[in-house]
Amino acid sequence: MRVLILSHGHPDLSPGGGERAAYSLFQRLKRAPKVTQVVFAAYAGSETIGHDAMFGSFRGRPDEILVATPPVDGFTFQSLGYDVLKRIVSDLVRSVRPDIVHIHHFIHWGVEIFDLFQQAGVRVVFTLHEFAAICAQFGQMVKSNGRLCHVASPGECGLCFPSVSAGKFFVRTTILKSLLASVDQFIAPSEFLKERYIAWGLGQDQVAVIENLLDRSGMAQNRNATGQGPAQAQLMADVTRVVFGFFAQINPFKGYDVLLEAISLLPEDVRRQVTFRIHGENQQYRDTPFHERTDRLLEDVNDAVSLIGSYRGEDVFTLMAACDWIIVPSIWWENSPVVIQEARIAGRPLICANIGGMAEKIDSRTDLLFPARSPGALAELITRIIRQRIKPNAQLLGDLAQARLDADETHFARHEAIYERLLQQPSAWGSETRQVMRSTL
Repeated sequence: MRVLILSHGHPDLSPGGGERAAYSLFQRLKRAPKVTQVVFAAYAGSETIGHDAMFGSFRGRPDEILVATPPVDGFTFQSLGYDVLKRIVSDLVRSVRPDIVHIHHFIHWGVEIFDLFQQAGVRVVFTLHEFAAICAQFGQMVKSNGRLCHVASPGECGLCFPSVSAGKFFVRTTILKSLLASVDQFIAPSEFLKERYIAWGLGQDQVAVIENLLDRSGMAQNRNATGQGPAQAQLMADVTRVVFGFFAQINPFKGYDVLLEAISLLPEDVRRQVTFRIHGENQQYRDTPFHERTDRLLEDVNDAVSLIGSYRGEDVFTLMAACDWIIVPSIWWENSPVVIQEARIAGRPLICANIGGMAEKIDSRTDLLFPARSPGALAELITRIIRQRIKPNAQLLGDLAQARLDADETHFARHEAIYERLLQQPSAWGSETRQVMRSTL
């Protein structure tokens, strides 16, 4: 079996959750006896590739390809250079000769890639990572007024974008559903994400729920450095202060400002007993109202906050070992945040907003939830943790960590089973998929 993995970025260049999930699957496929070849193809700008050609190898690795795709329309995600995109797909098919293409995003490629690969005779698998097809508001399903969006429709979407008519949103939905009809199998890493796409128009049986795989290089590094597995690190790493860790890209959706506001609301006796380690950065939001606002908030809480900065994925377990709790305060639904999976393997309890994939992925025996978007509720929860000295059972955390490690083999086996089933089935499966999709137009 020959597999091509398509990603919207290389995790060493763009360390988002979707990129890391795609690369982790690629790394696991390289060890699979049934896979004769696997190639990872990631979008990159020409300046990253270093020349004007459309293709370049990443750091000289022949099985990791960077691809400079044409620009994509930000509203419909259609390619603005269809003929060039068609040539790129043709070149990939000719050089890799994949039986399966597993696509992890279309945002930089163009939504036509599903149809182009299907026309080339390649079976198409697509992992959904957020709501880009449903929502034009950064794929977050958060309304322009900041409220959470529960159901999308052309009329309601038009309210978020007054300059765009409901008719144009209907056309957008029609285009996306038509081109996604070329997908043979959808995968969602959470039940929550699956249900949102079923409500949008996918068939119940078209979407398999399979958790993303995790890159194990960081786990091995942590074990070599400490002589123990990640889950064995002791809680309450700092004996004088309780350490809360935030691991995320710093942007308006990850709840960084909610966290800073919560810290500002902590009673003085609690604030003297805590440290918040902020791991992440995002230059994209420099000189924006969000950056100015969070900088002002930071000035008020800098006695309790340490800005650690960006980090490499392989270092995350070592960094989490320095924390007692991991906070995930995102203000959008999320899907299956990588940070939750990493915290689980690191043996760290979680504090999460109570919505979407975050609420689905926590374990009530060790983790805590707070009402999303509520700095006051988060401050109350942190205060309770400190004053009551709440400390989850280390043995249970260790058992959960081992279970999450073991689960990756199951998750991979389910991916592999989908590939094998698609290769054994006649192309009628794709026709059935298209029929279900088009019936919802």
